[in-house]
Amino acid sequence: MIRWIGFVLLLATALFAETQQEAYYRAMKAEEAGDIRAALKAFEEAAALPGPYTEELLGIIREYNAALGSPKGDSASEASSWEFHVSGELGLYGMHYKETGLDEGEMGGDLFLNVNPYLDYMSGSWSHTFAISAQGDYFLNNDNMSVLDTNDWNLTLGLEYTLMRRSLLLDAGYDFNIEGDKYSSDFYLWFEKDFYRFEKQRIGAVAWAFYQTSGPMSYALYAAWHRTVPVGLNGTVYLGAKFEADSAFDYKSYYRSLDFYMNDSTATYDDLVYQKKLAQWIGPVLRSRISYKFKNKITIEGKMNLFYGFVVDGPDSEYEKIKKLNITYGGQVSWRHWKMSYYLGLERNYKRHVDLPNFYKGILAERTALTQLKLGVKWDI
Repeated sequence: MIRWIGFVLLLATALFAETQQEAYYRAMKAEEAGDIRAALKAFEEAAALPGPYTEELLGIIREYNAALGSPKGDSASEASSWEFHVSGELGLYGMHYKETGLDEGEMGGDLFLNVNPYLDYMSGSWSHTFAISAQGDYFLNNDNMSVLDTNDWNLTLGLEYTLMRRSLLLDAGYDFNIEGDKYSSDFYLWFEKDFYRFEKQRIGAVAWAFYQTSGPMSYALYAAWHRTVPVGLNGTVYLGAKFEADSAFDYKSYYRSLDFYMNDSTATYDDLVYQKKLAQWIGPVLRSRISYKFKNKITIEGKMNLFYGFVVDGPDSEYEKIKKLNITYGGQVSWRHWKMSYYLGLERNYKRHVDLPNFYKGILAERTALTQLKLGVKWDI
């Protein structure tokens, strides 16, 4: 009987023991209620439990101790620390491309490897990450797949800096791209600030910028919503407006010069006009990702991104009538074992030129679709 009672008590303890997640939410509720001392105590209790939030909790505790004047917040051992990691990914994307005017779809693939050594530095409540990266791509069936429009292989070298605090994220980077004998660089910046937290959710705003020296650039402002739990339903939604620009061939000038070349005996081949102008688009944008994490470390994820763009400037007045719809959607299943994550997914990118003028019909594809089957492994050691 005594053994049976002991077994029941042990089982009850296992079933009803508070998890780190539950202690974390209890601390958040105390914080929202304005009970700072109770919140700090609950955060310390949560940090003492096993779970995925330990580093974040320690940062919160340091913030509290510093604000309350506790010597714990000024401890050299707690104030700063260094960690070195190496993350990476090995993957294969099988691709199928179809556009209006093509009798059959094109098929190809991308075999890639990226390696990212990075250094994390904790200083008080601030987290700094310094990273370098190298990614190599080898494209399969590249010569017969017009959408790739690149060399058989690419190499990208990058530098990245990330600054994090409890409600703030700044990520900035630089990439140097090598495509055979072609070179280009791109710069990117992501700034996110949380304004409101409640239970498992965060609400904030994002500013994002991307610029590539070969032409494309994008800028966006989003309202952001996140739901984050170690087990269960997770979600991220960004909703806002985006501006993007890229070079577009000036077909009107080219056809005028071609007509002159064909009908004027004094015209020379140099009279043909080959020029590009910057096309600029602006419109609403949605980026979303929903996932469910199971206790067995399997995650099912779905995503959908949407952009509807209006031309604000283009090569000619006909081009400026065009609108474009860009939708990316797909799903993925992954399984995490030790520090490795294995994934299999399917993704489709659909683009459509809306209200395409007669002049551009047959020149620009009215609809295109790129479908990708993805499989690979990621690691963080």
